[in-house]
Amino acid sequence: MIVDLDMRIWPRTEELGDELAAAVRRLGSTRWVQPDASPDAFAVAARGVDAGLVLGFESGLLRAGISDTLMRAAAERSAGRVFLGLAVDPLSASASARVESARKDGYSAIWMDCALQGFNPTDTRAMRVFDRAEAQQLPVMLGWSGPVPASARLEFGRPYLLDEVARAFPRLSIVVSGFGAPFHSETIALLAKHDRVFTTTAGVAARPWELMQTLQSCRDHGVEHKVLFASGFPFDLPTRAIEAIYSVNSMLSASSLPNIARSVLREIVERDSISLLGLGVPPAAGERSLTRTLASDGPLRLTGDSA
Repeated sequence: MIVDLDMRIWPRTEELGDELAAAVRRLGSTRWVQPDASPDAFAVAARGVDAGLVLGFESGLLRAGISDTLMRAAAERSAGRVFLGLAVDPLSASASARVESARKDGYSAIWMDCALQGFNPTDTRAMRVFDRAEAQQLPVMLGWSGPVPASARLEFGRPYLLDEVARAFPRLSIVVSGFGAPFHSETIALLAKHDRVFTTTAGVAARPWELMQTLQSCRDHGVEHKVLFASGFPFDLPTRAIEAIYSVNSMLSASSLPNIARSVLREIVERDSISLLGLGVPPAAGERSLTRTLASDGPLRLTGDSA
């Protein structure tokens, strides 16, 4: 089963707030394919995975918030293949109450971003949200795979700040997006220290050298089993991210560095994150727009490619 833990849908980039929307447009100007988070683009991207977690977005700091209308519509059409993550800004007065009712409202996880929302994770208001999330058995997804605007509080995005949170709430599943880039080493230290702290490949799969180095470090520390697949759509596509993960050893072929075992890469891509994090009932594996031999010894081919 392939589960994408980091996907988003929005009708207009402007819903991200003026500053972040401008950063996304600048990012798109440097790429052949611009980020497209429309429902149609999401529907095409979702065909490459068995299930996906669609995350919301909210930030009082950036004066931004994505409506959940399109998210809910995608979930209703998915026959149980799309799970929803509620965006919560812990600095808002209603944050704890929203987490308290999240399961009842159809959400399977909570999303926050310390840098984009401008809060220290040990702030009393944030700790209250973590407490309610643990009580409701809701995993907390932390991070953003897109560009970071100038107003973001990067000092609050340091993964080591989550150590106190993980100690205070040992039954809470915490998922740090994209290895906590650019603070990869701190994230790996957390993975090794705490049983319920995980990370994803969101965003990093688009940077092959960084992905290779980080996966090597995870292997060296024995935490590769805590790496979960995520594309960071619309900033990357699930099919392209999967291809990047399976191709990571190609950069090592001319060096003396040891390869990352194909079985490890397959476990990252096909890990059942739904059961691991308690998102809900895993759907039956359906037809994807990928070949079924993703972990074969040959190169990855997408359906439609020539042999």
